[in-house]
Amino acid sequence: MAKAIMDFRLVDLPLGLPFYKWMLRQETSLTSHDLFDIDPVVARSVYHLEDIVRQKKRLEQDKSQTKESLQYALETLTMNGCSVEDLGLDFTLPGFPNIELKKGGKDIPVTIHNLEEYLRLVIFWALNEGVSRQFDSFRDGFESVFPLSHLQYFYPEELDQLLCGSKADTWDAKTLMECCRPDHGYTHDSRAVKFLFEILSSFDNEQQRLFLQFVTGSPRLPVGGFRSLNPPLTIVRKTFESTENPDDFLPSVMTCVNYLKLPDYSSLEIMREKLLMAAREGQQSFHLS
Repeated sequence: MAKAIMDFRLVDLPLGLPFYKWMLRQETSLTSHDLFDIDPVVARSVYHLEDIVRQKKRLEQDKSQTKESLQYALETLTMNGCSVEDLGLDFTLPGFPNIELKKGGKDIPVTIHNLEEYLRLVIFWALNEGVSRQFDSFRDGFESVFPLSHLQYFYPEELDQLLCGSKADTWDAKTLMECCRPDHGYTHDSRAVKFLFEILSSFDNEQQRLFLQFVTGSPRLPVGGFRSLNPPLTIVRKTFESTENPDDFLPSVMTCVNYLKLPDYSSLEIMREKLLMAAREGQQSFHLS
């Protein structure tokens, strides 16, 4: 990852914001909200249990409550109709019964009275203690190539874009016309180029990823979209013998220079079909052309 930053390369890694917070040494700021990036199912359960803790605190701060009424009110606090005790939880990490949150944790049931401690330990182990050795190794390896201190000026969200590129870009014909370069047989007025821009403008997210992987070698564009692609996407006419029909051939690419060799197809529908076929079937392949 450090080498990718140095070489202005993008990596296709589905990393969450907690990962980048660790990179930036912000792991002490991680909260239960960050769990949604790691395990949404556990995060939703933690959210509901935290709400029970908040209700418990409000009840305990209510001066009008007697000891008996407070005890009764606490017993009525439930999650999906179950009391905390009936959930069958103990002080082990959810999904990892061999990892105790505290000494003897597997023998300590979670109750309404120790629920807050349980949630604090779950979050600490899931986001800090449980991954600290791995992240220490990661940071050591990263630092051997590139100083992490040079990244302290970025927010975690910006670090994701720096490493992995832009997630969502609007592809419209106007932007494509401004950023892409027709050459060697094509101009912006060429029918094939207009077809291509219309097709690209209609792509959904998955089709965009396929096309980018096929043409550039990366499923995402750099920050700034097509405008930041270097070298720019170049569209050239793929030539054939006079006896050959362009509709019978697939487009090809030179990913090292973002170069698309596009046959002059007879219709938009044929171009769309051939382009998607090449993008799907041509992944991870290398041929001389």
